[in-house]
Amino acid sequence: MVFAFRQIDVDPRGRVHCVRLKKRRLEESELYQLGEELKQLVTEHGCLRMAIALNKDPLDCLQSMFIGKLTGIRRLLLEHDGHIRLCEVAPINLDVLKICKLTDLFEIVPTMDMAVKSLEAAE
Repeated sequence: MVFAFRQIDVDPRGRVHCVRLKKRRLEESELYQLGEELKQLVTEHGCLRMAIALNKDPLDCLQSMFIGKLTGIRRLLLEHDGHIRLCEVAPINLDVLKICKLTDLFEIVPTMDMAVKSLEAAE
């Protein structure tokens, strides 16, 4: 299946959808669109196992609205008995996630391959 999204690239690997952000910096309207695209993956494309790479380079958009989009997609996936993993998180962004206590909500793994493997094993 080919996906045509503006803010994300999606690479299906079996039952897992691997998501990469197209840009390191997203404006407010782009963050809104990002949330809609992630939601579409679940509601329209049946994605119940999602691995999101936050890029090894620091993100300039790791702000409350972005964090809200991540927690919103996590909640949506949980409502549909789905699973999510974050991966390829730059150290400075990982610090932000820790400060915001998001490491309690999200399983974070170093690589996309590890995220896929973890999601394939998820029940």
